[in-house]
Amino acid sequence: MKAPITFYIGIVVTMLNGYYLMISIESSRIIGLIIGLFFVVWGWKIGWTKHRNLTLIVGHFAMTIGSLVVAWSIYQIPFLSKAPTLLETLDMPLFWGIFAIWGGFCMITHGYCNCAIKTHDFNTTKKAESIRKAEL
Repeated sequence: MKAPITFYIGIVVTMLNGYYLMISIESSRIIGLIIGLFFVVWGWKIGWTKHRNLTLIVGHFAMTIGSLVVAWSIYQIPFLSKAPTLLETLDMPLFWGIFAIWGGFCMITHGYCNCAIKTHDFNTTKKAESIRKAEL
């Protein structure tokens, strides 16, 4: 696994959107499923440190989309009929917009900062070695 945190975030996003797709049958949930599966594949096979230019492009794209989602969701706040529950808050566009901005910043950091790349590679190989030792 190249990026475990990204992989697990993708699993959570996929499960959350799959759950709400089964309940509400909204076509926008398919976009969430695609994003979740993208993160699963990225975390499992691609990773953040080997493809620096791709990481930077995806990071800038995430920050741009996140900013648009935050602006749109702030506009939507006055139209809420009731206060959302915790699970509904995790599903609201404001949360995911801020999450996308934060994730885009992390991607850009991983693309530019050599110390972040070395730390990420060290932690990933250290975990892989400990798993291999446990299997033996």
